[in-house]
Amino acid sequence: MLRVGILGGTFDPVHLGHIVPAQYALHHLRLDRVILVPSASPVHRPRHAPAAGEHRLAMCRLACASIPRLEASDVEIRRAEPSYTVLTLRYFTRRVPASTKLILLVGEDNLPQLHTWRDLPGILSLAEVAVLPRPCEGPPDLTALEAAIGPAAVREILARRVLGPLVPISATDIRRRVRDGLPIAGLVPAGVAAYIARHGLYL
Repeated sequence: MLRVGILGGTFDPVHLGHIVPAQYALHHLRLDRVILVPSASPVHRPRHAPAAGEHRLAMCRLACASIPRLEASDVEIRRAEPSYTVLTLRYFTRRVPASTKLILLVGEDNLPQLHTWRDLPGILSLAEVAVLPRPCEGPPDLTALEAAIGPAAVREILARRVLGPLVPISATDIRRRVRDGLPIAGLVPAGVAAYIARHGLYL
């Protein structure tokens, strides 16, 4: 049985706070591959105007280029409708062998909002949810999520927590550093840093 991880996000830009946990997920969850899926428009961040989709997709592909079993998909960039995760999971379900297990990788900082995602029951019917380590201000409040799907289902999600280091890197901070003329080496893959400079992104 193939085990495929799906990691969605704005990736504006993709950085080591995305890539390092994805690599840990490959090993900890015994995944055959992880697919990065940059969103066309961030549904839960309506006031954020990200870089053009083709730039964010190109940066994801550069970040994945030298890492075996990590790849990027343009499924949401090509989609005209909003980037709802349930639609993306349906897309991959139709395009992988029937025995494939999809694992939706969700940052721990996003868990408190998971109950607000479009058609959460549909998401849970299409994929297992696993938790990636992300910096949080204290333990996440999962009361609303427990009310939505039940304490047992939440315990199952938390049992699939990826063990790995916290990588406290923020895309917002990277954009600010670029705008202020500060270096971003060590925060993003070298190819991504070169792409940002070449295309004058975030200035």
